[in-house]
Amino acid sequence: MTQTLPQQRYSFDRIAYAYDDFSSHPAEVAAQIGPAIAMASGHNALVLELGIGTARIAQPVADAGCRVVGIDLAIEMLRKAQQKGFERLVRGNLLQLPLRDSSVDAVLVVHVLHHIPDWRAALAEAMLVLRPGGVLIQGNDWLDPQSCVRRMRGVLRQAVIDLKPSLKPPGAGAAFTQALAHLGGDGGHEVIAASWYNRISPADLLARMASRVHQETWPLDDQLLAAALDRVRGFAEQEYADLNTEQEFERRFVLTITRKAFA
Repeated sequence: MTQTLPQQRYSFDRIAYAYDDFSSHPAEVAAQIGPAIAMASGHNALVLELGIGTARIAQPVADAGCRVVGIDLAIEMLRKAQQKGFERLVRGNLLQLPLRDSSVDAVLVVHVLHHIPDWRAALAEAMLVLRPGGVLIQGNDWLDPQSCVRRMRGVLRQAVIDLKPSLKPPGAGAAFTQALAHLGGDGGHEVIAASWYNRISPADLLARMASRVHQETWPLDDQLLAAALDRVRGFAEQEYADLNTEQEFERRFVLTITRKAFA
């Protein structure tokens, strides 16, 4: 496509040095995620990952037998992937993919669409390069809704929306599904690729939010972040007797697999 479109709103370059420290999956979990994506993609499939980042997902998929090509706008994230030995990397805009139409067997998208204002155009571009009968795979981290992580992050998001409604995320799961159906997708089905448990204390989670390692804090100015964190801290103090006590919670990596229709 030749149309010039806006790039992502936020750069991952500034957090690339520490991204794997807080986003990588445990080795035993990655060893489950890679084969699950490979199975959905097909034997020896050519997989394009949009927003490949540090290749934390792409590498396990490649290890499971797929040929993976990754594209990302953030040069520092690509450099981290390259340092790991991942070589099939392209720096580019997800709204102008440098591939031929119907040239890949699968498109992989993990935690990137909500960073793109015109995510519908990104999905349209992805479906264009996907061959008929190929699959678009969305990967998402699921958190126990009753966990301190899910509840506190929910309070943070609601506080931001209350304080500055214009920062409400531009898209979410149901909207993505509807857009893909309009583009010729089959509606999709979910597969749990991995399930495991983590531990964290409310105090540590507050510290992480304050240090801006979570993507949802990046677009917030200091004043807005401080005001939102005041609400989160107040909630945590009411809900948890000791903010320093670690809470165990379940996590899952869930794949939503949408198959592109044949002609």
